[in-house]
Amino acid sequence: MPTLVDIAGGAKGEDLKKQIEAGQYPGIVKTTLDGFNQRDYLEGKSSKSARDHFYYFSGATPSAVRYKNWKMYYTMTQPGATGWILPLIPFHFTLVQNIKRDPYEQAVGTDMKSGTGMGGSLGGPVTAFLYDWNMLPIGQQLWLKHLTTYEKFPPLQAAESYNLSQVLEQVKAAHSSHASD
Repeated sequence: MPTLVDIAGGAKGEDLKKQIEAGQYPGIVKTTLDGFNQRDYLEGKSSKSARDHFYYFSGATPSAVRYKNWKMYYTMTQPGATGWILPLIPFHFTLVQNIKRDPYEQAVGTDMKSGTGMGGSLGGPVTAFLYDWNMLPIGQQLWLKHLTTYEKFPPLQAAESYNLSQVLEQVKAAHSSHASD
């Protein structure tokens, strides 16, 4: 959004974010903006993206965070085509992967398709935890910074549910005024 607003001649830099957070930008409710102006990158004036991190969710569950060429996984879908309909797998230890060395993310998770993969290792099992411990605080700090914005700017809507849980919640809400509840 900051890119499109800048191209259209609107607010630039942090001004757009400040206007939205104050509820002063026309047509947008008071919230925060998790966007970066990519105009210079798109026009070839910069060789680097303005965004160096990206958050991944599985529904409403924080799943992973990417920082530069590193991706830190906290929960993951189960392997295979049916993985998306099964419960998420929470990891007791953050998995770390260099996604430039493994762009298809084959050496991470429970169904590794690489002979060099073990818990997100880079070259072999002996290096896995060395890199994990070095990268762990970065991922935690990024999530902390992102999730604390929810205190001042809570999500505008709940994440979608693709099973009956959302339907059941609607039925409960519709009948919550009955004395028998």
